[in-house]
Amino acid sequence: MRRSVRTAAVAAALLLACAGCTATPDSAPPVAPTGGPTTTAVPTPAPTGPPSTVAVLGDSLSRGFNACAHYGDCPSVSWAGGTDPRIGSIATRLGAITDGPVAVHSFARSGATVDDLRRQVASAVAVHPDLITLLIGANDVCRATLGEMTPTAGYAAAVTSALQQISLYAPDAVVLVASVPDVTALVAVAGTDPTARFLWSRAGGCATALADPESTTFDSVERRRAVAARITEYDTVLAGACIAVARCVYDGGALNADRFTLPQLSALDRFHPSVRGLQALALLEWQALSADPRAVPLFERG
Repeated sequence: MRRSVRTAAVAAALLLACAGCTATPDSAPPVAPTGGPTTTAVPTPAPTGPPSTVAVLGDSLSRGFNACAHYGDCPSVSWAGGTDPRIGSIATRLGAITDGPVAVHSFARSGATVDDLRRQVASAVAVHPDLITLLIGANDVCRATLGEMTPTAGYAAAVTSALQQISLYAPDAVVLVASVPDVTALVAVAGTDPTARFLWSRAGGCATALADPESTTFDSVERRRAVAARITEYDTVLAGACIAVARCVYDGGALNADRFTLPQLSALDRFHPSVRGLQALALLEWQALSADPRAVPLFERG
């Protein structure tokens, strides 16, 4: 009697232990799930094209000055050599076209005038660049008084010398020369904006163009006209000096003719380009570079 009870208990325990078991034999292969998408990681191919070296010359406009959430330089958003994908910088676009790595050397200096080009060019040719970008001249007109603006003859001498030095010591480099933006146009864009007027009065960095932006007196109008005229003279110099160098591309005055909107100006000073402004600047200059036959050697390197 006790043996039958013990046997029954063991049998019951075995039944409980096997609850939920299936009849599938242990040797049967597992069934793969069906109906759901699968994702396979694909490694990003390494660049296979030629490496490129870009040298950036100029002033704060090429340093991403005040374009980020802090005062000062922010080179990652530079129109010329920035790495921020939002910008679509010249260097970024060049790497995409050539499918090769790009090394950027920025010798631009915030606050620089055309006299600083000698130092910048000497540093640039030493890195054996494939492309040199140049944007200089805003600080030459943005002074306290009209009399302090760089004379056109002095500007011409410095620019001509710089391009000749590049042609002599970096003859294979393509040079992209941007026109000088018309800083007086900012009055029409932001002159009625209270924040812009406050920032301009506090900074005082471009009094020749931006002082008393709402004034329509004869003196104010003539002051702005004189600044705009000097910028036009600078751009004429740039065009003439560039055409004399075999691999020099001038933007044809595209940047000078462009008119930034308020959102394209830095919220920190309403003078320098914001990220959106730098996006537009980069596109303008890339269009000039990529469309000019003089730049063909840059894109056809093996």
